[in-house]
Amino acid sequence: MSFLSEWNWAWPAIALAFLLGAMGSRWLYYRLGFGKQQTVNKEYFKGLNFLLNEEPDKAIEVFIKALEVDSETVELHLALGGLFRRKGQVDRATRIHQNLIARPSLTEDQRMQAIHELANDYYKAGWLDRAENLFSELKDSAPYRILAIRGLVRIYEQEKEWQKAIDALKLLKRSERSDVSKQVAHYYCELAELSIKIGDYQIARQHLRNARNENSTIARSLLLRGDLRSAEGDHAGARDLWLQLASTHPNYAEQIVTRMIRSIAASGDSSELKNYLLNQSAVPRSADAFSLWQHSIQGLLGESDAIAHILAASESDGMSASLANYLCDALGRNMLDDQRRTDLLIKMLGRAKTKKIEYTCVGCGFDTKSMYWFCPNCGRWESFR
Repeated sequence: MSFLSEWNWAWPAIALAFLLGAMGSRWLYYRLGFGKQQTVNKEYFKGLNFLLNEEPDKAIEVFIKALEVDSETVELHLALGGLFRRKGQVDRATRIHQNLIARPSLTEDQRMQAIHELANDYYKAGWLDRAENLFSELKDSAPYRILAIRGLVRIYEQEKEWQKAIDALKLLKRSERSDVSKQVAHYYCELAELSIKIGDYQIARQHLRNARNENSTIARSLLLRGDLRSAEGDHAGARDLWLQLASTHPNYAEQIVTRMIRSIAASGDSSELKNYLLNQSAVPRSADAFSLWQHSIQGLLGESDAIAHILAASESDGMSASLANYLCDALGRNMLDDQRRTDLLIKMLGRAKTKKIEYTCVGCGFDTKSMYWFCPNCGRWESFR
């Protein structure tokens, strides 16, 4: 695909913007009395010609040269650099913004704007250390403080530097933090999860306490509090917390199924296991969790009754890929009566028709086969259903 076709309608817009900018500059000079013989800078027409002939590198050189002659076009160069970045031409955007910053004639506001654009260029290119340095420089500038902080947070999320992300968001004023409380709580959960894995339970407890102080409504905090109780040997307390999660956050009930089965099985209480398996309705969607759940039910009820129970559960909880594979195998082994066979075929065909994905972000519609606490597309937390 040619460079011009990738930009489709964008190039005419750029051309028009530069042309109007040059002509507007001419009109302004004339009205202010700086001369009656002002003409549109010929360099702009040369640059536009290069753009339209799919020679963007030559166009950049021309526009940078024009900047040296006419500093009134800074905003147009910033717009051009932004368009290059959004279209994936980060190296070209970087060259434009670096040259802008080098111009001594820029106002302080123009310089800050160019630094912000260059920081975004570096982030898009994956040069996170350079982007971090520029965002750090901007965070003390009032007009760019919030943008710079959010830029730093994006970097720390990508690098999994959760404490740095927390510290950055704490730079926001209290009135600005209401919409990030869930975000900060999840950062504390990330730290707690790491602490549980290495056996530092006291630190994990403090992180979970901080998470609840930030936002007491997130499901993940309850899940990890149960994990911490379990790691410390309080299995009954852990199960109470996991069941509380299933009750208050039914969308995440399947996350506790594996934990509950293993914890109850370890206690040796077969009546509690039976009660849990027959009364909980969440069907695990991940392959490993589904396998454990299915085998546990089959061991409790026998294969024929287990299939009937699982089919009934699928009526309210939907048809996942793991469930479809299991029922397809049962169908092939003639484990279903005629009515159930017909109902199952209709359900499976419906799933194939819609190509259902296991989890979808309610914020942006991003689909995935695995459950994530964080949406990699829009950046929302606890948004998958």
